Amino acid sequence: MSLFIRIWLSFLITLGAILLLLYTAIQWSFSNGLIRYINQREAATYQMLSQNIATFYVLSEEPSLLEQNSFYWRQLLALSESGETLTETRLNDWKIQHLFEPDKPPRRKHHNNYSRGNPSDREHKPPRRPPPNDHLPISLLSKDMRPIYGPFKQDFSVLPVNVNGAIIANIAWPSSRIPESTYDVAFAESQKHAFLMLASLALVFGAILALFFSRRFTNPLDDIANTTQKLAHGDYDARTTTINGHDEITTLGNNINTLATTLKQAETARRDWLASTAHELRTPLSIIKGEFEAILDGIRPADANTLTSIEEEIAHLQKLIEDLYELTNADVGAIRYRLAPHNLSSTVVHVCQKHAPMLLNKGITLTENVTDKHVIVHADEMRIQQLLENLLSNSEKYTDQPGNIVVLLEARADSAILSIEDSAPGVPDDALKLLFEKLFRVESSRNRQRGGSGLGLAVAKKIVLAHGGTIVAEHSHLGGLKLVIKMPLLKE
Repeated sequence: MSLFIRIWLSFLITLGAILLLLYTAIQWSFSNGLIRYINQREAATYQMLSQNIATFYVLSEEPSLLEQNSFYWRQLLALSESGETLTETRLNDWKIQHLFEPDKPPRRKHHNNYSRGNPSDREHKPPRRPPPNDHLPISLLSKDMRPIYGPFKQDFSVLPVNVNGAIIANIAWPSSRIPESTYDVAFAESQKHAFLMLASLALVFGAILALFFSRRFTNPLDDIANTTQKLAHGDYDARTTTINGHDEITTLGNNINTLATTLKQAETARRDWLASTAHELRTPLSIIKGEFEAILDGIRPADANTLTSIEEEIAHLQKLIEDLYELTNADVGAIRYRLAPHNLSSTVVHVCQKHAPMLLNKGITLTENVTDKHVIVHADEMRIQQLLENLLSNSEKYTDQPGNIVVLLEARADSAILSIEDSAPGVPDDALKLLFEKLFRVESSRNRQRGGSGLGLAVAKKIVLAHGGTIVAEHSHLGGLKLVIKMPLLKE
């Protein structure tokens, strides 16, 4: 199942669950509220009925008249439901009306032990069937709670009928009930149908909105998926268009584009690296091959000069291979550093004293300036010595004769500052930040006649970074290049 379908179904299921819970809550609240409303509405009728029954007993002066004639009970119910009070005139009208509408008592079974004319037996007869009533299920009880009209249960609500402080009868009705009125039931059903209709419309509308939002959510993800698939197949020019916004998907899209740019740069660097390496290896090999072919063809004699030229090219090739091996190991993390407390001052002095005579023979004066004899750093002594020799060798190759090289070491705050600067020729501004790139050379000054391969400073940077330091290239006031190395001092 696609992500689009899953998101759409999630929206739809969530909306359906919310509507179902809302329907249940509304129905429960509406039902309880409707029952409370009906009970409150009927309570006024019960009070009016109690008052009218009391008035009937007073005006009729016949306590048994209501019990013996259900006609009056029906009239009292109808009068009370209309909210009117009983008057003497109305009672007289009822009596006249009763003469033409004699009471028809309900049929009931007669048992042998009951005598219709025996008053003592009448008290034990079952209650008469209540008169027809489409509205209120009210029962009339005697003062001793004997049913007269309608049923009576223990959970019924009871309202006594008082005359001059004495209870003459009781009326009873169910404490709580579901709506029985045709109008109440119709109203409840109409509300239910209306909600179901609205819920159905909301569900359809929600499904359409969920379709829109699901597509809106998944379109950027589809774009990102297509872009990553292209990147996986080597198309590093692929870019995602999901770059506008401030959400997580936009951040992911921007990161994918950054990754694509990085991969393209890495691929370009890899190709340049392979091409440059092949060129650097091919050049000395071509020279060596040419020298041997010239000897074999008799063009050049196999004398000391020719052999010396071949030896120099072999040495250059060997140095290039060593630098490549060193740099490759540094890239893959294969070089192990044995870090320990080390006096950087002693190593700088030792390396400078070692190289000073050789540089002097080539017309280059090396000046060493170590202000502090105890500059302690956490370093690998062999790698630090390799770093210094690499940098001095770089200055030797790219310094015109006569020239000068100045080495300065000092401690500042919590860092050891080592600088190596030389005299002309200098380096263009745009080349300073590229000097530490692999196989980079400034064409005007760093050429093959000087013996450089463009790997020395790249190796030096790897060593410095492995010691937690930094190395930058600047213009020297001597007219050449200045390299500044900063390494953290070892805290005592």
